[in-house]
Amino acid sequence: MRAKSLAWADAAHRAEGALLNGNVNGALRALDETARNSRRSDDEVRALYSRLMRVGRDSTDAPAGAVARLHEHMQQAAGVGPSPATVHLEVAAEVRRGRLEGALALLAAVASGGLVAPSTGSFDLIVHAAAARRNRLLAWHAYRALRRAKLTPSAHTLNALMKAETRARRPQAALRLFARADAVPARGWVGSPPDGWSLVGAMAAAAAADEPESVSLFFERLLRSSSDEAVDGGNGGDVGGGGGGGGG
Repeated sequence: MRAKSLAWADAAHRAEGALLNGNVNGALRALDETARNSRRSDDEVRALYSRLMRVGRDSTDAPAGAVARLHEHMQQAAGVGPSPATVHLEVAAEVRRGRLEGALALLAAVASGGLVAPSTGSFDLIVHAAAARRNRLLAWHAYRALRRAKLTPSAHTLNALMKAETRARRPQAALRLFARADAVPARGWVGSPPDGWSLVGAMAAAAAADEPESVSLFFERLLRSSSDEAVDGGNGGDVGGGGGGGGG
């Protein structure tokens, strides 16, 4: 048993080394050897491939398509199905290389295939990247794909859509979106309520719309929100749930 564990670790190490050197085929051969020498649980196999997919995503030496090939190899050669986390890693790699349409096509295929449900966060990556490129049409296309996948938009989603509208020189549209999500009950927004970063986005939209009074009002709300959170935290209140800043 110990010998098999050592063989597993050694082959995994060689796969990572090959990937860091830009040798995807060498990494796949090492993974094939890993499978022959030691049978592991599906969760262990996914953990290994996830680690290698992160290397492929982050390494400047890994060739384009490395993460997609690793993901495919995990499913076809190792016989282990994808998870929301491994799908997210492939999407992140596509987004990092600027292939937003490819990332969206991947999510659409995953959602329609029914093998695994993609996460809202994977769609949010595309919405945020499209917003950064001032491509509001693609941002909204990704949002509609998220809804077709029967997922609930997050505050990250809202913030990215607001950013897309503001950067496309449509700050009033961003403010209208914020107002709909901020209403109680929300009007035409089916996702999570705005968070502190939503207020920051509303301030940016109001500034772009040349509405200094609105900027001041949003800023005052942000200060009150930050103060309330500090009080809740100091009193041992529930401060879980996470913020809405990064979006991916």
